[in-house]
Amino acid sequence: MPHIRVRGLPFEELESISDALVETLADLTDTPNSHFTLEYQSSLYLAVGGASPAYPFIEILWFDRGPEVKAKVAQAIDDLVRPLIEAGQDITTLFQDLKGSDYFENGEHF
Repeated sequence: MPHIRVRGLPFEELESISDALVETLADLTDTPNSHFTLEYQSSLYLAVGGASPAYPFIEILWFDRGPEVKAKVAQAIDDLVRPLIEAGQDITTLFQDLKGSDYFENGEHF
C-alpha cells in the first residue's frame, strides 16, 4: 500500500514513467517500492455536447503521511506527467486517506 489509480493518460505514457513514478514515490514516502500498486484505468470523458479531451487524474489511496509529504508527492507526479501532456493542461492528484481500522488483507485486519 499505497495504491495509485491513473486515468486520462494513455497507457503507453503511464507505462513509460511507471518505474520512475514508483521509485520516486517510494523515496518520498520511505516505503518499499514493492508495497506500491499502480492501476491504469481507461476512461472516456464527457462534457455538454459529447466527448471531451481527457486530462490526467491520479488518485492515491494510502495511509495519511501528512500535508508536507502529500505536497511533495503531488509535485513529483506533476514533474513526471507534465512533459507527457499539452502545455497548460491540468493534472489532478487526489489523495484518499485510509484508516488502518478499515484495512484488511486476505481477510486479516492489520
